[in-house]
Amino acid sequence: MEETEKMQELKRTRWSALWHVFALFGGVILPAISIAVEAISHICAAQFFDPIPTVWHLLLVIVVPVANLQVWWAVAKGETERGKLLGFTNAVAIAISIFYTIVYIPLMPMAFIAIIFAGLGLLPLAPMTSLISGLILRRQLRRIVPERSFTLKPRGLLTACALTLVAMTLIQLPVTLTRVALQMATSDSAERRAKGLRWLRIVGNQNYLLQECYGWTGEATEMVGFLFSLPDPVTADEAREVYYRLTGETFNTRTPPRRSGGRWITQDLIDFDPDQGGTTIAGKLKGLSLSSSRIDGSTDADAGLSYIEWTLNFKNDSVFQREARSEIQLPPGGFVSRLTLWINGEEREAAFGGRDQTRQAYQQVVSRRRDPVLVTTAGRDRVLVQCFPVPADGGEMKVRIGITAPLLLEAEGHERLLLPHFSGRNFRIPDNLTHAVWIESKTPLQSDSKILQTERPSANLHAVRGALVDRELMDPKSTLRLFRTNGITQAWTRNETKGKGEIVQQFIREKQSARSQVVLVVDTSQAMKEFAGEIRAALRALPNDGETTLLLADGNGVYEEGASQKAIKGSPWDLASELERVTFAGGADNVPALNRAWDLAAESPSNGAIVWIHGPQMVQMRPVEELRQRWERRPDGPILYALQTANGPDRVEEKLDGVLAVESIPRMGSLQSDIEKLFAQLSGRVKTFEFVRSNTKLEQLPNSSNARETSAHLARIWANEEVRRLMGSADAKAGEEATQLAVAYQLVTPVSGAVVLETKEQYTAAGLKPVEAGTVPTIPEPEMVMLIAVVAAFLLWLLYRQRFLRRAL
Repeated sequence: MEETEKMQELKRTRWSALWHVFALFGGVILPAISIAVEAISHICAAQFFDPIPTVWHLLLVIVVPVANLQVWWAVAKGETERGKLLGFTNAVAIAISIFYTIVYIPLMPMAFIAIIFAGLGLLPLAPMTSLISGLILRRQLRRIVPERSFTLKPRGLLTACALTLVAMTLIQLPVTLTRVALQMATSDSAERRAKGLRWLRIVGNQNYLLQECYGWTGEATEMVGFLFSLPDPVTADEAREVYYRLTGETFNTRTPPRRSGGRWITQDLIDFDPDQGGTTIAGKLKGLSLSSSRIDGSTDADAGLSYIEWTLNFKNDSVFQREARSEIQLPPGGFVSRLTLWINGEEREAAFGGRDQTRQAYQQVVSRRRDPVLVTTAGRDRVLVQCFPVPADGGEMKVRIGITAPLLLEAEGHERLLLPHFSGRNFRIPDNLTHAVWIESKTPLQSDSKILQTERPSANLHAVRGALVDRELMDPKSTLRLFRTNGITQAWTRNETKGKGEIVQQFIREKQSARSQVVLVVDTSQAMKEFAGEIRAALRALPNDGETTLLLADGNGVYEEGASQKAIKGSPWDLASELERVTFAGGADNVPALNRAWDLAAESPSNGAIVWIHGPQMVQMRPVEELRQRWERRPDGPILYALQTANGPDRVEEKLDGVLAVESIPRMGSLQSDIEKLFAQLSGRVKTFEFVRSNTKLEQLPNSSNARETSAHLARIWANEEVRRLMGSADAKAGEEATQLAVAYQLVTPVSGAVVLETKEQYTAAGLKPVEAGTVPTIPEPEMVMLIAVVAAFLLWLLYRQRFLRRAL
């Protein structure tokens, strides 16, 4: 009997020793290693979630191995003097272990599988082993402490758990408040949405919100907010709209920040491109840059037209193939009429086809990682250019974009040319890179830019040239002023694409732009704050004898339901005073205000106008179909004059592409002067002029002294206008006719695109045919002009010599 009791006692001793060893390994050594590895490498934060997002979390988890080591040592030595303190630290360690065990539950199945791989799977199991070790040590501690204090009783353990939960809640309070406010900001209730946005502005954590936009929160330790949002979690799309509402920026222009040592770490460049082959510009891609840029142009001031070729060279220093995407702002009324891609040093011309046809061909080739380039429209006077692939490891890709554009007629004697520039891009432009600009004209031209210099390459040729950095390219001072020849009021060109004997004629007439009803819509986004003073000054400079209607897009920055529907009527001075009380913040939804403005302006039959002063519209929060439908059903409805204050995308106007009633007002000077000039035109106080083009069939070509023959670009401009006219027609066949016309004249329009593919088989598979090299517009090089002159002189000499020899015989 005694031997049996001894055996049992020996077994208990052995088991106690094993449990004691396990408590040391599972409660001290493994947690310490796990904490050290995560604090140094952030391996869990990089792959799944951040278990120690702040310094406070790090201090909290360090308590676990330290407390377990103290209890383990006391049990091993049989110390009982610090029973109360040891009981409390043990309870806190158990509470923290419980919390992190719950956090790591989703990783445990993978952890058990990963144990066979160098033991890495043990690290996610550290919270569970520390929990088991803490319970074992608590039981052993209770055996050696003679008097069980409150800290060693079950109530003491529950109290420690409650205190730990409170500590965790306080540490996570900024993120918790952000999560709760985000939940409110996506509510179905307008009042609750407005309240949520206000709270986000006051206490919101912008970095956490940005992580939500990417669908990766990284805040698995934040339990209170998680439980609050569990019944109705916020989706990534909802978070993206709230982020734009809050900041006025799109989420994908920044990379998701992550915690590192208690600090938020962000990157300027994105290494992964989820929108490859799509139409979203997104942020700058790592390693992708513009390595060279040149703009060559030829103008005909007497005919009011220009042709520009922009040659771009992209370089990719990353280890991945990249797609270069950019949105280009064209001169007013401009369109792409040529697209060239260099493949293995050889120029390849584009094929023009239907918009969907060219995009589908591009996307199919992109998926196979071949060499296409695609150009489609992205709104009025804007195109989206996509090039893929820019080879990795220093590879380059070179493209040329040909742009035909009418000149902007400021007066009967002179015109303006705005240079194309980027309104959005996913590649970097080095600070030392310049755009080499060279524009030629047979008549004098000049620029207000101090960098662009005028010169005379020959007796009958004028030029402006210079090297502009990217911000100077879009500066209104870099626009060119061209002067017409006195007495030339008409221009014409042969329209052989239309048929034999067809010509396009152009003449100048006074434009009827006076409007009896003007509705002013002002964007209240954050980007408009710096321009508010100029808008008020422009209104106060207007005659104070009329009444104008003002609509604030999205209200006074609080985004109240129906705020953008409230019409404010008064004199320009009254409206300027009203704007002083406006709060410009976040990103505003302009669509409801535009819908309301259309209703108000339409009250004046065929004579209403909407002036929309706005910043870049980076996000389209509501569909514009209702607004587009009104113009499609009533083409003679109000004219929308869209004046964008700063460079950037316009997703609202992009969806209105093809609507003839939408006119983009180019920035020609300060915002104040541009507004004053526009309102002066709408009031009829100043005369404005426009070019009128028509196609006719004549048996005899024009021979008037005030008419001049010009290039085929005039026919392309007429065709572009005809395409847009057909798009506005109610005839079901008009859309097909518009596409055929655009393809015939090789134009990029809302119904057509241009794509360069690598092989003949790819063109055949897509049902496309590249244009003949001899049919594309070109800019003659100076050497080519001289060669043509020499050849012509030589032929004339041969003709003269032949006739002289005949007479001699």
